[in-house]
Amino acid sequence: MFKRISYRIALQFTAFVLGLFLVNGIIFLAADITNARRQTHFRLSRESFIAIRHIDHPSFPDMHPEDLPMQIRDRVRFIDASGTTLYAGRYFTDVPFSSGQGFSRIRIAEDDMSVLTIPVMVEGKLKAYAQIADMERLRLNDLPLRAFLYLIVSISVSALTFLVGIFFARRSLKPAEEMMMRLEQFTQDASHELRTPLAALNSSLDLALKTGKHQEGLHSAKEDVKDITVLVERLLELARIDKFVLGDEEVDFTALVTDTLEKYRIIAKEKGIAVDAVIANGITVRGDAALLRQVISNLFMNAVKFNKPSGTIKILLTKKELSVVDTGIGISPNDVPNIFNRFFQADTSRAKEGFGLGLALTRRIVELHGWTIRADSVLGKGTTFRIAIQTA
Repeated sequence: MFKRISYRIALQFTAFVLGLFLVNGIIFLAADITNARRQTHFRLSRESFIAIRHIDHPSFPDMHPEDLPMQIRDRVRFIDASGTTLYAGRYFTDVPFSSGQGFSRIRIAEDDMSVLTIPVMVEGKLKAYAQIADMERLRLNDLPLRAFLYLIVSISVSALTFLVGIFFARRSLKPAEEMMMRLEQFTQDASHELRTPLAALNSSLDLALKTGKHQEGLHSAKEDVKDITVLVERLLELARIDKFVLGDEEVDFTALVTDTLEKYRIIAKEKGIAVDAVIANGITVRGDAALLRQVISNLFMNAVKFNKPSGTIKILLTKKELSVVDTGIGISPNDVPNIFNRFFQADTSRAKEGFGLGLALTRRIVELHGWTIRADSVLGKGTTFRIAIQTA
């Protein structure tokens, strides 16, 4: 779906760019033609004054080529009032005279020429005509070739635009695609995980109805409902985290770790687990205090829950890292890469409790803060979780 969307976006943008190029090409080509014609007319008007001065010259009408300035000698023609040619430069050879005044266009030897015809009046009477010609700087015959070349360039640039557009469209849509994939996976996993406790609940109720032992059936159903409630709450936490707007405040991470540790130290003591903590002072980070507290709680809770009786927990906080080390049951090397995946439960006694969402939630919060988390474990000897932090 997202691949089709990226192609559609790229095609639409390419069509826009191509249309923009074509419109600009038409505008600039028309501007070039107009500007070239205006410059030609300006030159002819300026040079016409030189030609008119020679009509008033004593040698007129018996002038010779050498009497005319070099710059206009081949491009000027003089005709008397009766229409007889008095002088014609080589550009006017075999070009019939027309008494029309102003600018006109003629074609000489496959060249487009602009001609300015000026009547010269003396005492109210027509004395002669002066004509001066100049070559068109932008020939109409060249327009199809120029238009074709411009079209080729426009199509080439548009093709490049399409490729670049696909690249940027896919990169822009990648977060949405990943979110959609997470949502689909999340929905599938949630449906799968909810099926088991719901089936257990249904079985408990069926058994109570058949045996008449309603009290036992209700107690069992209540436990199933409790499991479903916990699962739904964890699912909602993950759903909220996926669209969470991260708070950005300065957090006393030293105090946060210390306060959270004290709560779990009591639980650890009840299980006979020793807690050894080395926490650096003055560690501050930027982020969301509530979410960071949840990360610390999840790691401490796991360290207590999956530790061995009379085991130990070591907690170390430095400017670069928070590490939680337990001497618990450990995790199989094959399972370590998957423990942060949603609903994953290792094939050990760690799977007896929970739904495999705590560590997934922990990693998501850590990633939202731009940090990283990793786990090292030896089956039967213990597990170490390390979070690389960034101080404020």
